[in-house]
Amino acid sequence: MILDHLKTQTTVLHKETEQDNLARFILDHSITPAQYLDLLKQNWYAYTGIDGFLDQNKAQLPEHLKPFADGSKSLALKRDLLQLGYSAETPPTFESRQLSAPALLGMIYVAEGSMLGGLLIRKNLESCSKLDADLDHHFFGKKVQEVMQRWQDFKAAVSDREYTPEELEAAVAGAHLGFGIFKESYTLI
Repeated sequence: MILDHLKTQTTVLHKETEQDNLARFILDHSITPAQYLDLLKQNWYAYTGIDGFLDQNKAQLPEHLKPFADGSKSLALKRDLLQLGYSAETPPTFESRQLSAPALLGMIYVAEGSMLGGLLIRKNLESCSKLDADLDHHFFGKKVQEVMQRWQDFKAAVSDREYTPEELEAAVAGAHLGFGIFKESYTLI
């Protein structure tokens, strides 16, 4: 199964990427409003970067993956940033390149999988006493059922076919690119 392969082949990079994530301050409930704003900006940079690659390569994107290239994560982050008074200017751009459908699948895997981790963040946001309790969390406030249904839909979309060894490796390369975008975004602020 391609998702098992992606998970196995990206575990080390996933852990390395998470080390620089400000979300750790949500998990220990110590996040400040300034850190939360930075976390949202970092995530906005990352998701808009991934959206940029998906948009540049939409001709390569198979129909079954198009519902997951909808820009909804970037839009939710932009709403959160605007709510905090940050005028979401043009995010940094990443080097454009042509990607294959399996590489795009790998990038989508990173973006969709990150939302599962977002559920743990969502659960801990209420305990962050330094944050305004009246904030509407558009990005981290997704309902558990909504996130889990989208993940199940993604799994179903990619698990219904066999992949060649070359396609598997292209998907891993796309996932590595996706994690690289997150890692770079975490260093921009």
